[in-house]
Amino acid sequence: MKPKERFNASGKLRAFLIHIIASALVVGSIGALMWSLWFPQPWFMHDGGWQVYQLILLVDVILGPLLTLIVFRQEKPGLQRDITIIVAVQLGALAFGTGTMYQYRPAFIVYGDSNFFSVTWNEVRRSTQDMDRLERFVPDRGPGMVILRPPSDPKDQSLFRALRSTDGTAIVSRGDYYDTLADADWNALFARGPRIEDLAKLDPAIAADLERFRKRNTAPMETLGFVPVVCRREIIMLVFDRKTHTIVDWLD
Repeated sequence: MKPKERFNASGKLRAFLIHIIASALVVGSIGALMWSLWFPQPWFMHDGGWQVYQLILLVDVILGPLLTLIVFRQEKPGLQRDITIIVAVQLGALAFGTGTMYQYRPAFIVYGDSNFFSVTWNEVRRSTQDMDRLERFVPDRGPGMVILRPPSDPKDQSLFRALRSTDGTAIVSRGDYYDTLADADWNALFARGPRIEDLAKLDPAIAADLERFRKRNTAPMETLGFVPVVCRREIIMLVFDRKTHTIVDWLD
């Protein structure tokens, strides 16, 4: 390889490495924000976060630096223009992906029809008249946990029943009917929840998940409550501490 070719090759590699490191730092920061605030586990892996983040990784950490590797030549006319276009496309894809993640992050985990349902902010905004009252249900991190409370007024009850769909997904986005889960609600949902041991006897996959859960959790089974949650892409089983009502784990 001639000295000039070696110089061009080293410059190309240096530009590629700078680009991929800078891209990885930016996308990694976005991922940390998503993981810690918008999609804390289990929602990141099971409620759409990982799927969108993969697209951001593909465009901003893989395709962008690869294009730089292809077009970069030390003395190429228009090189600055080409790099500017690549970076602009990356920033556009990053802004679009981040905006999508923010808009479709899980806003609430709503209990209704004997299940929890994951509901996005976009769904809640379309279905709720009084958005201001929802502020008290929103925690600092992750989605808020609420119950769908039927109205007490007979006229409103008729409207509530008319809104209900067969699978519960339409009515659970109606934020006007959200309420805090009281102790009586928790006791009732734990009583109605499935017996995980019985499900494990019927389904080998659940039995395997339960075995892995028992290996990493030493709490007595009678202190735990298992409740299904319908996420956007799949159904998982949330595991609650019956006393504190906090999520301690989940079964995939």
